[in-house]
Amino acid sequence: MRSYCYLDFPRSVAVNILVGVALLFVATISCQSAKAQAQNTPVDFEADTVTVDEEKSILIATGNVRLTQSGDILTADKIIYNRATDDARAIGNVIYLTTDGFEHRADEMELSENFTHAIATPMISFFADGTRIKARRGEFNQGAKSIFDRSQFSPCNCDYDEGDSPLWDLRSFSSSHNPETQTVIHQNVSMHIFGLPVFYFPVITHADWTVKRRSGLLRPTIQYSNDLGTTVTVPYYQILGPTKDIEFQATSFKLRGQGVKTTYRQLWDEADLNAEITLGKLDTFSEERQNVAAINARFNSTIGDSWKLAATIERSSQDTFLRRYGYHSSQRLSSDLTATKIDDNRYYRVYASDMQGLATSDTEDDETTILPSIFYEKRRAGFTKTQKITTQLSALQLDNDETHEMTRWAGLTKLEDKVDIAGGVLDGSVAVLGTYYDIQSNNTSTSQTSEFGQINAIVSTGFRFPFAMQLANAPVSIEPRMQATLITGSDRTDEVPNRDSSDFRLDEANIFLPNQFQGRDYILPGSHIDTGVTAISSSDILGDVTAFAGISYRSSGKTPSGLTAQGRDKYSDYVASVRLETPYDVNVSWSGRASSDDLTLNESNAKINYENEKTSVSLIHKQIAKAYFSAASDDREEASLVLSQEIVDDVTIVANQTWDLSAGQVKRNVSTYSLLWSGGFQDCVTVSLDYKRDPYSDRDVKNVKELQFVINFKYLGALPQIGYSAR
Repeated sequence: MRSYCYLDFPRSVAVNILVGVALLFVATISCQSAKAQAQNTPVDFEADTVTVDEEKSILIATGNVRLTQSGDILTADKIIYNRATDDARAIGNVIYLTTDGFEHRADEMELSENFTHAIATPMISFFADGTRIKARRGEFNQGAKSIFDRSQFSPCNCDYDEGDSPLWDLRSFSSSHNPETQTVIHQNVSMHIFGLPVFYFPVITHADWTVKRRSGLLRPTIQYSNDLGTTVTVPYYQILGPTKDIEFQATSFKLRGQGVKTTYRQLWDEADLNAEITLGKLDTFSEERQNVAAINARFNSTIGDSWKLAATIERSSQDTFLRRYGYHSSQRLSSDLTATKIDDNRYYRVYASDMQGLATSDTEDDETTILPSIFYEKRRAGFTKTQKITTQLSALQLDNDETHEMTRWAGLTKLEDKVDIAGGVLDGSVAVLGTYYDIQSNNTSTSQTSEFGQINAIVSTGFRFPFAMQLANAPVSIEPRMQATLITGSDRTDEVPNRDSSDFRLDEANIFLPNQFQGRDYILPGSHIDTGVTAISSSDILGDVTAFAGISYRSSGKTPSGLTAQGRDKYSDYVASVRLETPYDVNVSWSGRASSDDLTLNESNAKINYENEKTSVSLIHKQIAKAYFSAASDDREEASLVLSQEIVDDVTIVANQTWDLSAGQVKRNVSTYSLLWSGGFQDCVTVSLDYKRDPYSDRDVKNVKELQFVINFKYLGALPQIGYSAR
């Protein structure tokens, strides 16, 4: 017969009242609920059998004993409670589950202070995340410090009941966990990996499983290269508040000097800041132990009436130290400020920037300053329901851009309309563009015009005729399209330095734009007719297919560069693309341009990607004709491979290799290879072996071959990172 007692008394008297209730009902070996006027949570008690020794004031509960209070649950085969001392002893299969995620197991457990203090020999504790401490003797106070003698600590996710062993553990003379400071401390520690002692530490201290961030020293790193010598980096992290912190990363380059990188981060309700300041006394190409400094800061915010503000500051006191010492990889730094706002049918943008070049070839003429660029656009309904009117205003101040210094004001008004007719869509637009230039210097032009204006009208009309058909049991949607455009007005293309359209090449994205060059600096009067067809299909065999092919014909006016590699044909290159998403985990895409004379490829971009749960492979090939590079003696060609393959469970190889295929040769560019092990199902260690090769060199920046081996242990961080770098 099973007995139940439900006690609703203050915690300080709960167990004493339990005895009284048991005495009253010992004859029938059953207990009924009792309730007192108290504010504390009750103790619920149940067991198969309850007996009481009145002379010794001892209660003995046996058989599936279960005690519950405030969400904590204690189960055991037997509990002996002494009313005189207010102590209890739980015997056999003792399990104590607490609301804060602890599970304590023991053969025997001594309980006192109303079951909030416990001593067990031996004891095994599982924490909320599965971390396990096994101890010869354990003592804990609910919500306070726990102490484990002769402990064995491991965060590995093992099935200990089935005899699994952890990948690694810490075996200590004593361990303790303080929930108030969220800290675990191990004294006289030997670290075992695969059961073998590998390291010894006098003390190891680490945050517990509840901590997301904590002030203190972070994992140090050690590297070696024949250029910098032994490099030791020791980071220190400091929490400044709930939404701000700072990190100091001090580095000693044995052969080249010292540097410190300071990173400050802060988050507000509608703003965030991430700023890096690097200071050093380092060897550079200009002098030994030069004082150097750099800043890389980013700030984002929402201000005023829905304005989005983004600011970046990138600046260095010296050209190469950031790349040479691994602080920054870019060859150009840009400081800029952008403010944007979208309000109903209006768009505002204000932009300013300043460039700093870090490569040998960079001069002051390459360090462009935009101060400022202002753009405004408004869209509204036209004279009919199908019409739209767009108004644009812009202003630009461009300084120190390859000897060009220019101020430009521009305004555009455009009327658009479209109607459904004959099963297709007829659309058209009329735009008037007015531009005024003040050019302070223009050394690339024979004409040194300083101030002038121009007005151009852009008229465009086109027709699209979408239809569907069935082809080999697969639905196909086809849309032929044709568009004619006329641009009138003055031609200033020989006088205006082309800054915002200089990289123009015809492609699928701009072939049907009335002004295919998109910018304001290159407005070429004349007319052109653009045609193309888009096809979309889906089938069980091929998957989803999208294809496009088109061509542009220059019917009047000069032929601009970018339409063909030769720059003389009225017909542009053929523009085409194909995208295929198959049901076999393979995706294929290709886009390019082919000569309208002999179909020679002037540009191509091909990519094939295969991806499943364990494998991801991407092959990429790019090619472009030499005509688009001023000093090229041959076509530019490049191929790259990106691979991620899980070899066995939780072991993955990652590779990224680029080849330069120009001039019929095969040259390796940047190479990165990594072998990663995530620690298996136990989730407590990761191992990586990384190789990097970068052939880039510039003044004192040498090419790099680097090998790194890193082991990360859960909660402990990583062993010192020891690598070899040949420069």
